[in-house]
Amino acid sequence: MGNFRKVTWILTGLFLVVFSLLLGPDLLVKYQASQQATQFLKYAANQDFEKAFDHVYFFNGAYDEDVTIEENSARRSWVSRNKKLFIEGTYLKSYDHLSIRMDDGWPNGTVDIVMMEKGKEKHYPNVYISFNKKNKWQVGMLQSFQEKDWEKPYSGHVVQ
Repeated sequence: MGNFRKVTWILTGLFLVVFSLLLGPDLLVKYQASQQATQFLKYAANQDFEKAFDHVYFFNGAYDEDVTIEENSARRSWVSRNKKLFIEGTYLKSYDHLSIRMDDGWPNGTVDIVMMEKGKEKHYPNVYISFNKKNKWQVGMLQSFQEKDWEKPYSGHVVQ
């Protein structure tokens, strides 16, 4: 019985190693991106912008350039502009159908969102979500491809 248990553990270990080598990296990235997007959207929909920012990839130049802004400055800027947008009646009301996929090792996805825009409810299907990574994958941008006023404030692009 003891030998059977050892063989079972060895085979299980080998299976997990092979599985993680073949599928693990993409699955892990996809899972992390999905978790970050879910948390970001949940907090943004509750107007908890401080917590939402924890899931934002912030940047102050081009999306793929080194970040030169301090995190506290980026946080203040991002939270402030989203609070201002909320006061003006534009905010994320809800979301549904979050879908994350991998593209050449990079996660991206789509989500259906409901925005309140100056007090009027607007539905946006298939809003594109991009991700970037410092220490972990985080939400970089939401894009409806309709150039809406809320896209930039909800993105990670910040200025001092």
